[in-house]
Amino acid sequence: MKLNPSIVRRLREARHWSQEQLAAAAGLGLRTVQRVEADGVASRETRVCLAAALDTDVSAMLDAGPGPGPGPGPVAAARWQPWMLLVMAGVLVFAAGTTLGAPRVVDYVAILLVSVGVLGRSLTR
Repeated sequence: MKLNPSIVRRLREARHWSQEQLAAAAGLGLRTVQRVEADGVASRETRVCLAAALDTDVSAMLDAGPGPGPGPGPVAAARWQPWMLLVMAGVLVFAAGTTLGAPRVVDYVAILLVSVGVLGRSLTR
């Protein structure tokens, strides 16, 4: 299975990482990362290591090959994290409370949910 070199490069650059930094984060050699970004050739182990380091699914980095569409990209591989659910819950509570004219305490609960979600995100980095 070939990886799409441009997707791997885009995911790396989105983190503002050099090839050396990606290699270190994935536990791979620099030459391996260079080969993947040039040719897309990667063993199963390399694919798994890169996906873990880039916080995505292997399927998001696969080369689509010939076909009607561009294939899965980094957005298709987004996974819901617990901090995202807290932020979304806070936004929904705030929107519902504002729409329904709920007491001010509902706004505080919404702020608390969003704050805990954002804090959770910062702690997972």
